[in-house]
Amino acid sequence: MARFHFTSFRLGCTAAVLFACAGVDDVRANPPERISNTVPYRVSKPSSAKGRAGSAALTARALLRKSGETDIELTTGDFDDASRPAPGSITGVQVATTDAFGHRQMVKEYPTLVGVDGYVAFTYTGLLRGQPLRVQANVAGIDGTRTDVVSTTPSVRLRPDVSVQHVSAPATGLTGVPVTITAVVRELNQDVGARASCRLFVDGVEVDRAAGLWVDAGGQVSCAFTHTFATAGAKSVEVRATDVAPLDYDLENNSAPASIRIFTEQLFDLYTVDSISIETTYGSHYQDWSTRSDGSTVYGRDVEEERLTHQTDRYIGYWAVVHKPMSFPLAQFSVIESTDGAPIRSIVLNEIGYAGSFGGCAMELAGSPLVIWLQICSSGIPGGPGLTTVQYGSATGDVTYFSRGFETAWHATEDGAVTTDDSYSWNDAAASHRSIPPTVDSAPAEWGATYDVDVTIVSGDTIFRGPLTMSLQREVMSRSVPWQCIDSSGDWGWRRFCGDIIDERVIVAGNAPR
Repeated sequence: MARFHFTSFRLGCTAAVLFACAGVDDVRANPPERISNTVPYRVSKPSSAKGRAGSAALTARALLRKSGETDIELTTGDFDDASRPAPGSITGVQVATTDAFGHRQMVKEYPTLVGVDGYVAFTYTGLLRGQPLRVQANVAGIDGTRTDVVSTTPSVRLRPDVSVQHVSAPATGLTGVPVTITAVVRELNQDVGARASCRLFVDGVEVDRAAGLWVDAGGQVSCAFTHTFATAGAKSVEVRATDVAPLDYDLENNSAPASIRIFTEQLFDLYTVDSISIETTYGSHYQDWSTRSDGSTVYGRDVEEERLTHQTDRYIGYWAVVHKPMSFPLAQFSVIESTDGAPIRSIVLNEIGYAGSFGGCAMELAGSPLVIWLQICSSGIPGGPGLTTVQYGSATGDVTYFSRGFETAWHATEDGAVTTDDSYSWNDAAASHRSIPPTVDSAPAEWGATYDVDVTIVSGDTIFRGPLTMSLQREVMSRSVPWQCIDSSGDWGWRRFCGDIIDERVIVAGNAPR
């Protein structure tokens, strides 16, 4: 069946078993250092140029908008710290373009500025990216009655373009369980860095934010959010970069979407599981001679044969009850099986049952390669009281023979007719469980002291789960016969037969009712 997915696991030095791997350090030993957002992680291209005369300082920057205008800003304070007002006042300004050698070209003069504090800005057209400038300002009110003349040489740069490149979110989550969502934020114009806020919206409502992040010129950072959803259903998730300073070059790329489907998880009301693993090693070794009455050999060895077979047969049976109805098709049925925490296999069946049906039974037989069967029956009123039963099992032995009742329930046509005669199917669609002698690749993983079966059913916006752990008991049974020889006479004369029989079974079984 195409909808069946079967996965076998081989354990290595993976994240799940690092504790068992020699020479692997505990990654928690050196957690990352926490640094305040007020400290930029890197400033590769400062956005402004600075100058000083006496006690007066001047910072200037020239940033080009997407529309083509250039904003030239001057301050006696700090552009990035609005909490402290700029000292003094700027009473006059001269702005000049220069060539590559620093020679002035065109000059704009503002000799008398009235009512201006320590910040002033001008907007021009016609300036190009990279244009060198020379800015001179008269600053009063800092060195007593003296007016300081301060110069600096900024160049025209593109405004920062902060873009949300991608949002990473799990496809599904559970109500009441925190979900971590991350977003990649990049500065695209590569001229200056910027401050911004990273804000998380769910269904259009802001639910979380990271304020005051810094993105270096041409740099890329991540924002990490954690949100707990209170209700189930499909959720629209969006991350926006806002409060960009200096002002953003392009506001059209400041957000990116994602979607999450949130489920409500409910444990099965009643569930049980039982299992058995039978590992059988059987065979014989024998020899046969023609002999005289005194036991001496007449013809030498007539017959010799040695055979040894190893076979493993395993069965898992699971039964559960949910005191709620389920509507078909069920989105998914899945099982994860493990022993002592080590994965054995996972099984996934999607879209179980017929669309639009409510009540009745959905039955699935699948094999890839090991055959499993699944039966889910539900009855009741949608959204009201009802009952659902779940049976899941794996077949064991070489083949399974089907009764007439089984054929009628599982293989009948829509009009109820059974189209097959008495039949059977192989329990291993790929190959027999047997190997002579057993090899590492053919031998199934050994069961330990415990066996875990975690069954999950997705119905609408609800995830029903029934995880169980059962303790396993081990028993060894042997009917082996040691090597022995027997002399006998008959129509063909005296013969000596020597042989042994190997017949040993290791039975590992358990059950776990809730």
